[in-house]
Amino acid sequence: MSHKTNYKQNNNSRPERTKFNPSKFGSTWASIFWKGKPGLSPQGEANQPIIGTLNIAGKEIDLTFSECNKLIETIVDGKEAAKVSRRLGTTANGAGSPVGFMEVMSDMYKK
Repeated sequence: MSHKTNYKQNNNSRPERTKFNPSKFGSTWASIFWKGKPGLSPQGEANQPIIGTLNIAGKEIDLTFSECNKLIETIVDGKEAAKVSRRLGTTANGAGSPVGFMEVMSDMYKK
């Protein structure tokens, strides 16, 4: 006995595919993309070459490998802070949360 549905034989039972709606993921979701730029020379006092450009909402940011790592770490920290805040019930305008609880800063900017 087969439990698999053969969609070729029974066309009416196949679930309808919903149209993809990028706006349900946020206003900038569809505008985020990466464009690789291998071999560009470093800028300023940096000694690492630029590996690509991150585009968000029409703004282009050239990034080195280390900057990409720092960006990833900061975003992961921000997501974790949002999860903890949601668990503690402090997401509504920071009500009841310590000052700066949802702020995620680089170590070099901390006083």
